[in-house]
Amino acid sequence: MGKVLQVRVWASTYRDEDVEKAWPLLVALVWPEPFVRPVAGQVLGPADRRGVLELVQALDDGLRFAGWDTPVRDVLADRVPAIVALRDKLDATLAEWDARTANRITDELEEALDQAEKALVKAK
Repeated sequence: MGKVLQVRVWASTYRDEDVEKAWPLLVALVWPEPFVRPVAGQVLGPADRRGVLELVQALDDGLRFAGWDTPVRDVLADRVPAIVALRDKLDATLAEWDARTANRITDELEEALDQAEKALVKAK
């Protein structure tokens, strides 16, 4: 790495709207207002993003601070900490520049979100 130019390895969601399609109940739980697609050339700030990693953070915040109904809390009480742990593991793996392991963890993270979504469907 140079003194000014740095190389980073990171994970990001290519299309935020894909998150809503993949996990509609989880998205509606943490972001009740509809997703507004940015106009061409508009730069999104961190608060405007609704990617997978932002969903994980919103679920963690919601479990800790939101007044979710008891059935929702019961369904997510064990799942969200496990999902957050996967996100943290992904961050650590990316910091080590281990793209192969990070790719495997993204699959595990998405599967954990799939399972949380299915559990919410059953709870409703």
